[in-house]
Formats: sequence, C-alpha cells, structure tokens
Amino acid sequence: MELFLGVAGLFGGGGGAAATGAATAAGSAISTASTIGTILEGGATVLGLVSSIAAGSAEKEQMELAAIDAEREQPLEILQNIDRRTSLKAAAADAIGEIDTAYAASGVDLSFGSARQARQDVFRETDTGITTDAGTTMSRLGRLQERARSYRQMGKRAMRAGVLGGLAGAASGFSRMSGRYPMRRRPT
Repeated sequence: MELFLGVAGLFGGGGGAAATGAATAAGSAISTASTIGTILEGGATVLGLVSSIAAGSAEKEQMELAAIDAEREQPLEILQNIDRRTSLKAAAADAIGEIDTAYAASGVDLSFGSARQARQDVFRETDTGITTDAGTTMSRLGRLQERARSYRQMGKRAMRAGVLGGLAGAASGFSRMSGRYPMRRRPT
C-alpha cells in the first residue's frame, strides 16, 4: 500500500491525497469484510453448538419415549399372565369334570384309586403350568425393566455426547477465530 501511495505522490499532491483516501477506503472495506466473515464464522460456530446439543436432546427424548413404552408393556404382561392362569385353571376344571364324568359313568368311586390319581395329575400339571408361566412373566417383566433403564442410560449418553461434541466444535471454531486476531498485550 505504501508503494501505491509513493507512486501516486510522483504524479502530484492532489493525486497523492486522492490515492491516500482510496487506500484508506480500501483498507476499511477489507477490514469490514473480515469483520463480517468473523461474525458469520462465530454465528456458524454457535449454530453448530446449538445444533449438536439439540440433536443430543432429541435422541435423549427418543430414548425416554422408548423407556416409557417398555414400562407401559409391564402392566400388559401382568394382565396376560392373569389371562393365561385363568385359562389354565379353566382347562383344569374342564379336564377334572370330564374325568369325574367318565369315572362316575362307569360306576367307580371318585374319592380314591385311579379316579383320584387322575384328578391329582390334572392339579399337578396345572400347578406346574401356572408356576412356569409365573416364572416366565417375572423374567419378561425383568427384561422390560432392564430395557427401560438401558434406554434411559442411552439417552443420557446421547445428551452428554451432544453437549461435549457441541462444546468441542465451538472451542475449535473460536480457536480458529482467535488465531486470526491474536490478542494484543497492553504495554506495562
């Protein structure tokens, strides 16, 4: 720029003044463009931070909804267990009725012998079925509870990752901007 001013000075005082004014205007325009670029880069950095946090928050919300779904399946599992127990008991009652009818029709005393053994077998099978189903239900409930906990943990990790990723991106962006405009130390 000094070369430009020197050359302009060779052609006369008025030209030098005009050249100085033009150089000052050009420098001001460059400075303004640089400031606008910095503002835009800062805005993009902040937008990246906000976007990363919003993405983490959205994923956390999805995981929370999945956890709520898993928790809502638990009462349904309990109702299904009650329905299965009721069905097993009804089937046992029907089987005992058929056994009693068959033995009574043949004139056999139902209180002892093979008739009594057949009834006990039905009760034992029913108890086994109910116990097995109760164990299966407890296992399913445990898995649903574990799934809900797992979803919540994944949601927390997603939120943490969004915040940390956003902060890392912001730090990087602000570092690039501060590298262009090093802080000047004040004379002591």
